[in-house]
Amino acid sequence: ITIKLPAMITISNTSDHVIKFVPYRENFTTGIAAGDTVELEAQTAGQVLYYLAQATEGLTVTQEAKA
Repeated sequence: ITIKLPAMITISNTSDHVIKFVPYRENFTTGIAAGDTVELEAQTAGQVLYYLAQATEGLTVTQEAKA
């Protein structure tokens, strides 16, 4: 994996139900509705890896360099 910073993280729910994820450095979860996508900016490699680790069945996480 190559991480170029700053990065844009895209979290997509490809399932047919709400899936929860934990925002970086927070102690709560938030849900992503079925078919929805969330885009977040990451400033560190640690943030990128944190979000990539949350990919589960139905939750796709990708990263790319911010344009």
